[in-house]
Amino acid sequence: MSKQTNNNNQALNANKQSTAAGKTLSTCLSHIQFGALIELFNGTAEGIFVIDEQGTFEFVNPMAAQLLGDSQQSLIGQSLLPFLHETDRDKYMYTLLNWLDIKDTRLNFGPNEVKINKLDGSIIEADLSISNMPQSIACAQKLYVCILHDLSAHKAIFNRLKIQASTDHLTGLANRFTLDESLNKFWAESIQSHQPLSTILIDVDHFKRFNDTYGHIKGDKCLQKIAKVILQCIPSRDCLAARYGGEEFAVILPRCNRDSAAVVARHIQQQINAMSFTDIGLPPEVKVSVSQGIACEFDNQYRTCEALICAADTALYRAKSDGRNKISISA
Repeated sequence: MSKQTNNNNQALNANKQSTAAGKTLSTCLSHIQFGALIELFNGTAEGIFVIDEQGTFEFVNPMAAQLLGDSQQSLIGQSLLPFLHETDRDKYMYTLLNWLDIKDTRLNFGPNEVKINKLDGSIIEADLSISNMPQSIACAQKLYVCILHDLSAHKAIFNRLKIQASTDHLTGLANRFTLDESLNKFWAESIQSHQPLSTILIDVDHFKRFNDTYGHIKGDKCLQKIAKVILQCIPSRDCLAARYGGEEFAVILPRCNRDSAAVVARHIQQQINAMSFTDIGLPPEVKVSVSQGIACEFDNQYRTCEALICAADTALYRAKSDGRNKISISA
């Protein structure tokens, strides 16, 4: 094939794609240049599109069309704005408008996280970058090259890891790390707002005996059932239920005084005493109980949040020594 024939074929291919890419972009380049640019953009794994100063699509590559949820050809002439979540639209339009009078063509914005409204109504999270297209390509009109990077998979993994890092794997309650962090936060809020902060420490009575009698698998299921009861008994989503360690649990009750905490503890006690284990294959007569210790910070009674936990722990051991299945409140 001759060089002239090859050039003619490239020009023909460029002409075919120029309709889908927008007249403004195609008329600023030779057919060969335009064909090469289209080939480069279309073969890129990232979403790439070109918009004018009004935010109108001049070109969209296959990956960008997939992320936006429409065909390449249908997107040409549409505005980018409806595809941006309302929280992101103003920021990007403000950027484009402020770039209009700037002569420098080395302008870049992003990448910034945005939410993209797909045509089917679903929303994806992505990184969006905008750069001025050089004048040698854009001619007299200002054009902007945008790169859209899908973050959905990364976000899903991050959120899953975040949950795993903050949650006790067995019970689904907050883990010890989350408990310690939350207690410090609640403590600071309590001191600043002069509001009470109560803590309940809960220990399953004779749990070793339960494990030895029915096995550790049944013991794990027992802890899961108790955790579910505790979670159902906390009075609001501002409160925290956590696994403290082993067969011990903790409940943090911001803005709750000792009397309110005692009400929560009695509710937990009643619900656990009424639990049945027939669903995990144990006889109906099998029952468990818990001992609970309560401490409340108010008006600088305790110097630190660690001292608050220690007071609840002391009350817990007093409840156990009083015969178990008891609730003890720190003075």
